[in-house]
Amino acid sequence: MVAGCISPVFAFDGDTIVTHETDRYYFKDGQMLKLQGQYEMTYFLDLDKNTLTRTRIYDFLNNKIVPDETVYHIEKQLLSHPTNADRYSLKPSVRAVGQTSADSMEMMVIEEKFVEAVNSGPEEIILSRSKRLR
Repeated sequence: MVAGCISPVFAFDGDTIVTHETDRYYFKDGQMLKLQGQYEMTYFLDLDKNTLTRTRIYDFLNNKIVPDETVYHIEKQLLSHPTNADRYSLKPSVRAVGQTSADSMEMMVIEEKFVEAVNSGPEEIILSRSKRLR
């Protein structure tokens, strides 16, 4: 375990996180559309090694599974990072940035009960909120 951290929300020796998307917003050309959630994502988070990898995307509307190997950079210097949060009386959260395709980036926040993400492509932005299943 990382010294100084007593947060039970995140495991430090590796944690599989599964999320179910509940809300999705698509923004393009000044217009915002609310869409129903469509994806279940699986991530592997290892705070000891400072790694976050998305390992699977399940499209539950079309019943398709897509293996994935997106690697995210974890912003560990933030005050609410699980190794710092207790010191500052903050709720722990992990924030990370990843390149999800050849021309898109994603920034995400992993909290105790939810994961929120912003994905920006060349012409659109997608906001999503997912409930953590584990």
